[in-house]
Amino acid sequence: MEPLTLALDPDVLVNWMIRGTPRHAAALRLIEAEAGRSRASLGLVPQVLHEFLHVATDPKRFEHPLSMSDAVARVRHLWDAREVVRILPDATVLHRTLELLSSLPLGRKRILDTVLAATLQAAGVRRLATFNGKDFEVFPFLEVVEPR
Repeated sequence: MEPLTLALDPDVLVNWMIRGTPRHAAALRLIEAEAGRSRASLGLVPQVLHEFLHVATDPKRFEHPLSMSDAVARVRHLWDAREVVRILPDATVLHRTLELLSSLPLGRKRILDTVLAATLQAAGVRRLATFNGKDFEVFPFLEVVEPR
């Protein structure tokens, strides 16, 4: 996998894709900076796109959530973009997730983060953009990139 691939956590994706969110400007700056780097690409995991669909269409989270059709169109556009590296979990991810959950001080609310970390590690992706950096510091194989 390209060493300059930057994977996106759902919180960064949501804030980037929805104008008016509190962290939209920070997410946009990070994505634009990455786009300007030579050989850089954005990495997306299906799990992150599924979470995006769930969050972006939730009227309890947003005054004006995306419609499901709009959110689906945005996900399709992203997944098919030339600059995107599609990161798919392989057969090792489940066992690695279980290993991490057993060896690190993680509880049930950290399962999805652990699956994401294991998926990125299996794909050779070392950089993750997230607004929740502390949640991923426990994974020594990941470099956390926090949008500012």
